Amino acid sequence: MREPLHLWPTTLDLAWADPKENVRRIEAAVKARLRHSAVPPEQTLFLLPELTLTGFVTKDPKPASPEPVRNLARKLKTGIAVGYPEPNPADPKKPFNTFSLVGPDGKIAASYRKIHLFTAGKNSEASSYSPGESGVLCGYRGWKTGFAVCFDIRFPALFRAYAKAGADLILVSACWIGGPYKTYQYKTLNSSHAIQTQAYVAAVNRSGRDPFYEYDGAAYVFSPYGENVHTKGPVSLDPAELDSYRKLITRPWEGDRKEYGVI
Repeated sequence: MREPLHLWPTTLDLAWADPKENVRRIEAAVKARLRHSAVPPEQTLFLLPELTLTGFVTKDPKPASPEPVRNLARKLKTGIAVGYPEPNPADPKKPFNTFSLVGPDGKIAASYRKIHLFTAGKNSEASSYSPGESGVLCGYRGWKTGFAVCFDIRFPALFRAYAKAGADLILVSACWIGGPYKTYQYKTLNSSHAIQTQAYVAAVNRSGRDPFYEYDGAAYVFSPYGENVHTKGPVSLDPAELDSYRKLITRPWEGDRKEYGVI
């Protein structure tokens, strides 16, 4: 049974390669929001940007531990979805770009390793990180929750797999680089994934700039209808809306697809 879940996509201007400072910024942002919220903290889930602890460092990225965020979630009794470079024992010089959901008890409910690594730039993400191998679906407060990170949203097969697995909610964290039409693309792609998967899709981008790029600080929660229902506070996810949409329109199952040639 799905329990009450209030999702709060929270953009941050991240400190470059400084996990300690970023943990401080996370704590300040989460505390400020909880202070002005009537929602019980244990029912709230804060969604943070990609590589929250370091920023989008792609030259010699150093692993960072999620332990301070686990301690923070336990202290504040709230859920936090956070990104960080995770050590890869098989290739110590190329960590995983990992995105973890930490519960109010401080335990990691699930961790996803970004599959599709960005290939552009002099020091590309693909040359500095190890790719993950599969999507991840976990139960969080009764919600079947999937994960994606930034460049992943350009690959619909991942989201089709989440739909087939019955995802209710997909969390998307990003350091989505600015540029012509990039804000429009980020919003539209995530909205379309909500429609196609018949799930809620929550997406957050970092704000500010790093030594190389600017970011727009976008934050969305898309209903299964593709509508952005996030304004300023936490979004109460509605199980009834989810179920009514699925009754209205059948999920696009894999067996319904045809193979198309090009001539």
